Amino acid sequence: MKNILLIFSVLAGIFTYSQQKQIQHHFVQVREEMGDLNKDGLRDKVTVSMDTIDAEQPLKLEIFFLQPNGKFKLIISSTEIMNPQYPNGKYGGDQVPDVFIEDGYFTLYSEIKDVKNQYKFLFNNGKFDLINLSKVSWDGKNTTTETEFDLIKGTRTETAQLLGSDKIIKKSEKKIILKPLPTIQTLRKFDHQLE
Repeated sequence: MKNILLIFSVLAGIFTYSQQKQIQHHFVQVREEMGDLNKDGLRDKVTVSMDTIDAEQPLKLEIFFLQPNGKFKLIISSTEIMNPQYPNGKYGGDQVPDVFIEDGYFTLYSEIKDVKNQYKFLFNNGKFDLINLSKVSWDGKNTTTETEFDLIKGTRTETAQLLGSDKIIKKSEKKIILKPLPTIQTLRKFDHQLE
């Protein structure tokens, strides 16, 4: 009898473990933008979706290229590019990012806590290179600081100015060289290098 109970306990444990490993996902699209990303004259598509089942509510970025036959081909699909809405079970303070396509450039705009971020990508040689990044932060008083990384020119420019004014309090520029350019897939790793 003890052996039967032991076998039942082991099987129940295995079944429970396998059920936990089969995580269900249900992504709901919250953003969509259309435009030509690969300069072939066809309107490609970028979407942002949120997993409504996962407690952390991860966000998925997908990029599709429109094919000559009228069907979309998935080029990138990742939940690692953007922060989830509820990391560690608590709202992280991030807004759902906006996406834009203009003149062949793909821009991802996000607000992470009190910092506004704009990442600009260009499709080149089969990948999306990060070519420009700007961050705007507020000191909680009366000054905003914009830091712009122009990765093509190789410059980092920081400009501080008073709220509601065009008056520049402080401006500095320095050279930065990044070879190869970061890509959309390495965005998180690159972002931490800037801190």
